Amino acid sequence: MTFLRIYLAYKNIQRLRQIITILIRHGFYPFIERIHLAKLVSFPQRIVGKKAFTEQEAISFAERTRLAFEELGPTFIKFGQILSTRPDILPEEFIKEFLKLQDEVPQFPFQDVVRVIEREFKRPVKELFKKIDEKPVAAASIAQVHRAITMDGERVVIKVQRPEIEGVIEADIAILKYLARLFVKYIPESRLYDPVGMVEEFAVTIKREMDFTLEASYTARFRKNHSDDQRVLIPAVYWNLTGKRVITMERIKGIKVDNVEKLKKSGIDTEKIVHIIADVLFRQVFEFGIFHGDLHSGNIFVVGPERVAFVDFGIVGMVDKEMQENLADIFVGLVSEDYELLTKVYLKMGILPEDIDEASFRREYKAMLFAYFGKPFKMTSVGEVLMNYIRLASQYHIRTPMELLLLDKCIFELEGLGRLLHPEVNVLVESQPFAQGLISKRYGPEAMVKGAVATAMEYQTFIHSFPHQMSQILKKMMSDKFTIDFVHKGLEDLMGEMDRSSNRLTFGVIVAALIIGSSLVMAFGGGPKFFGFPFLGILGFVVAGFLGLWLAFLILRSGKF
Repeated sequence: MTFLRIYLAYKNIQRLRQIITILIRHGFYPFIERIHLAKLVSFPQRIVGKKAFTEQEAISFAERTRLAFEELGPTFIKFGQILSTRPDILPEEFIKEFLKLQDEVPQFPFQDVVRVIEREFKRPVKELFKKIDEKPVAAASIAQVHRAITMDGERVVIKVQRPEIEGVIEADIAILKYLARLFVKYIPESRLYDPVGMVEEFAVTIKREMDFTLEASYTARFRKNHSDDQRVLIPAVYWNLTGKRVITMERIKGIKVDNVEKLKKSGIDTEKIVHIIADVLFRQVFEFGIFHGDLHSGNIFVVGPERVAFVDFGIVGMVDKEMQENLADIFVGLVSEDYELLTKVYLKMGILPEDIDEASFRREYKAMLFAYFGKPFKMTSVGEVLMNYIRLASQYHIRTPMELLLLDKCIFELEGLGRLLHPEVNVLVESQPFAQGLISKRYGPEAMVKGAVATAMEYQTFIHSFPHQMSQILKKMMSDKFTIDFVHKGLEDLMGEMDRSSNRLTFGVIVAALIIGSSLVMAFGGGPKFFGFPFLGILGFVVAGFLGLWLAFLILRSGKF
């Protein structure tokens, strides 16, 4: 065990030296020196590092970081991709550079592919597949993809995890954590970006992504969600040939969505394609509550004149009902230029610190929106608007939900595809049918009925629990553990008056709800008609009028108004 620990420590030191050497080559010598790690490289390398820093000054810091990550390999490429979803802590130029990180690395030998498959399923490959192409279709940082034919003759693709990749990633994460702690210790200004927190978040994310059974379950769920949409193709999962390190899926034949020349030669209308992709994304967000979290061009294929295939569901975003409603308000607010709505939604959605200067935040946010609203749609970017809000929120220590961060990245990617396929596309316009539909449902009769049922169930729960709670109170009173101090004289009268006031307030809310609900029924015109008007709407107004008059009578009779 001691020998193993020494060996692993030695390997980590060797890898740390390699990382430092690459960083120095890309002009990061001053940072390496500040965190006291320059001593790990030779004196000639330090001289080269100082020279490289001067030579690399012409290249932006963000671009140098991206180039270094690409050379450092799989773990750092994935780290950069995760960081591209964090505009709340990283400047815009870093986000744009990290979005360029290509997850393409050298392929690994076919015999390793066979070894991983046989280890996963405890059976020889010849018993699992009739044929596997030795040449991979794609080689990414975590896995490699091969075409194959099953024993039943089905044409599939196999995604096989790189051998020993878990150990490599685990070692790199340990080094990243070490480097993050050094940055916090020796470079105080780096604390603003929370380097330790970023690495810990990355460690959780990449470990989840390396479990292919999780990706398979997401793929199956998306396939089910889009089963009624002929415009969308999601590959089927072969569960009998899927495990933690291997996933087998239906083979998709199509053209990569960013191959505009080939698409046009094939007679594909690129404008229709980008509309479909946008429509699918917003349907996933507002209808299903789960969306594809990695919409770069390598994961989207055009498989027909008006049909698109989505692959690689390793990263997904999940949106609950409350977040769906908030997002609907945001997109409608952006189109209608409603400053107040947008400000209220963002303040409600974020977790506000106790000492926030809300008035100052409102002023700055409105100024930011004013600059956006003043431009024509062609010159605007929804992704940038969301990113600017996220940055402003972080300045005021408002915590932004992770779902919004990931969705912002997807919108950036969608807008990039839009500019490539059809520059006139407007993401805001694409979002409106879903956003407005959700808002209409929120105030529709069905939602009101559900709300009334939920309230009734709460009252039912209270009635059932009330005897038990009273029993507990009586027990405490009998054991002298229950005391009430009447500080104010006439507290009983005050409590009675509060009870009457709350009853009237509740009564008033019910009347208002009936009026609003009836107005919506009249506006939408659904249900049976009475003299050309919706019967339910008329009935609601009549009941609301009667209850309103009764409430007014009670208030007048009491003499307190």
